[in-house]
Amino acid sequence: MKHNKAIMTPTDNRGTMQPDTTQTRKARWTRMLAPVRNSQTDPASVVFDITRSPFIQDYDRILFSNSFRMLARKTQAHPFATNDHVHHRLMHSLEVSSVGRSLGIMVGYFLKERQELPDAITPEHIGQIVQAACLAHDIGNPPFGHGGESALQDWFRDPVNNDRYLSELTERQKADFKSFDGNAQGFRVVTAIENHKDKGGLRLTYPTLAAMVKYPRSAYDAMGDGSSKFNYYQSDKDTFHAVFSTLGLANGQHYRRHPLSYLTEAADDICYCIIDMEDALELGIIRFTDLENVVAPVAGRLRLNPAYLAGMDSDRRRAGLIRARLITLMIDATFTAFTECYDDLMDNDDIHSLLEHTTEDIREYLERARRLFFDVILKNHAKIALEIGSYTLYKRILDTFIPACHQAKSGKRLTSRDKQALILMGNDAPGETDDLYMAYIRVIDFITGMTDPRATFLSRQLAGITDA
Repeated sequence: MKHNKAIMTPTDNRGTMQPDTTQTRKARWTRMLAPVRNSQTDPASVVFDITRSPFIQDYDRILFSNSFRMLARKTQAHPFATNDHVHHRLMHSLEVSSVGRSLGIMVGYFLKERQELPDAITPEHIGQIVQAACLAHDIGNPPFGHGGESALQDWFRDPVNNDRYLSELTERQKADFKSFDGNAQGFRVVTAIENHKDKGGLRLTYPTLAAMVKYPRSAYDAMGDGSSKFNYYQSDKDTFHAVFSTLGLANGQHYRRHPLSYLTEAADDICYCIIDMEDALELGIIRFTDLENVVAPVAGRLRLNPAYLAGMDSDRRRAGLIRARLITLMIDATFTAFTECYDDLMDNDDIHSLLEHTTEDIREYLERARRLFFDVILKNHAKIALEIGSYTLYKRILDTFIPACHQAKSGKRLTSRDKQALILMGNDAPGETDDLYMAYIRVIDFITGMTDPRATFLSRQLAGITDA
């Protein structure tokens, strides 16, 4: 492990560079791990129940939420898979949270050894924070996953729709729709939609919220950096600022990632790299030899006995054994990368991903897994056909609800169809105090709150198609 050294940190409130010692690092962690919620900013006022910590409460609130339950019928990688062994978003999220918990506890003991762990925090609490963040990391994904994200983006980017419906919005507001991202929707779900609607959502602790955030910027700022990935809408910018400023991660309108967010990201990457291959194997998209080729760079470190593998009665069991060994290897490698990159994680913005800082053989395994995903799994014809179909589905839904909201908020006459559409939105319908931008956000809330089957059913209804 890398041990503490005096370095210069720019976080001093007076704008001067100060030496970052063990005590100042501990003070920074004390602030970054303060279990405050909503507008409460005084850690001393928090009642910390040692038998059920605030972070365990976060996990429970996410687990029992409606939006989390909906993930059981949302696409992970393969829409409408009929094989019971293929992952959906809920199963994936649970697996990621398990990996994240292990990573968090290991980092907790690392901080304890360095004497930088806050007095009220145990290593297990770090695991609980990352576990909760991982559980919620996909909670804002729309029906049909990344295919749904693209369908939403392309509808708003269409020149006709852009001119007709977005012309009255600011450039920052327009960017939220043209670059729709499930990460930003996830932040909104847990802070504005679930439980206490428009009043704090699930009211999670700030450390859990920050550990969820991979892209601490708005859509407009992301586009300025040549990216489409972001983590908050203009509708939620005040909440986002409150979280990051309270934790000491804000410098004006520039926000730094919480160090624990790198563990959340790594846990997700660890799981989907192997699980995408397992699911593709179940569906006959790849063969077991393809999986063996991907893991070949790290095969020696997995301690696999060829004779034992050959004696197993199915490729499913063989893949399961490889998965278990791979996850163990990747957890250890990620933790090592965290310790080696620790100073940069605390003081710089130049660490993109922990997995990029693992050993060469692991990076080669990850590269082979990505190539297999993009060159083979992603190009499966059945998957492509369903994702193309999702464009038609989204077009029908957006063509119905966006014009209705536009008419309502532009003071124009509502047709009978518009009125019925607003009724159909139910509790997601825009309120009297919502402006045009917020009305569109409500439509996004309405759509992303659906499961794949529900969105498909609604689209068929809007097309006048009824089941015989």
